[in-house]
Amino acid sequence: MKRQEGDQSDMAIRRSNSPYGYKELLVYKKAEELQKACAHFTSQMMQRAKREKGDGKGWKTVSALQDQMDRSARSIKQNIVEGWKRNSTQEYHQFLGFSIAANAELEEDCDDILKGIYEMGGRGIRGEMGWEIEKVEKLPFYPLPPHLPPLVQLKLRCKELNFLLTKLQTSLHQKMSEGSRVLGGAWGTGETGKKGDEWIKQALEEHDLVRLADGRLVPKAENGKKGENGGNGEEKTTGKGKGG
Repeated sequence: MKRQEGDQSDMAIRRSNSPYGYKELLVYKKAEELQKACAHFTSQMMQRAKREKGDGKGWKTVSALQDQMDRSARSIKQNIVEGWKRNSTQEYHQFLGFSIAANAELEEDCDDILKGIYEMGGRGIRGEMGWEIEKVEKLPFYPLPPHLPPLVQLKLRCKELNFLLTKLQTSLHQKMSEGSRVLGGAWGTGETGKKGDEWIKQALEEHDLVRLADGRLVPKAENGKKGENGGNGEEKTTGKGKGG
């Protein structure tokens, strides 16, 4: 791994200097690989369903499953991109959460298939014979053995991406926490800390400034304008949620 996840969070805060910097993120590259792997597996799944010619109900179920899995895989990557393009670290953190949720949904679909929940013509759609869910759960996601069945590989890619996304999101959370403590932390605790907080509050009001969740100070007018335009600040954010 050439780039550490902490370095990725630093890039995120300076992302305006590199509008396509997200393409260098390990999580983005892994999400792109997962999307391709998902498309490959769902295509094979549909081909098998056509060969078996199940009843109409079973066919509709498999078709809907294919669509949902492909949408989840797309949503993981697209939310990484949209989070990078947003105006604040807080929003970036939020959209990574959408990616984590979409990834969890895709992994759960993999688990359901491994368990034989979905049927086609009275036969369960499963992975390769012998690959039960309990066995797959014990497999390490890195390095990924190329001989594993496509479904098992997809499941392990989901586990790997969950690890990377969570690590990056945690790093961003720490950055925001450090930013919010920059001013207040300088005063210490106890009565001295309280007086310091009061002084900071008064100073912000005198200069018409507001402190954002990530610790930055901006003019109140600018913060209000960002809120009207759907940006960050203390106005309610307008995250779109899953990109699918």
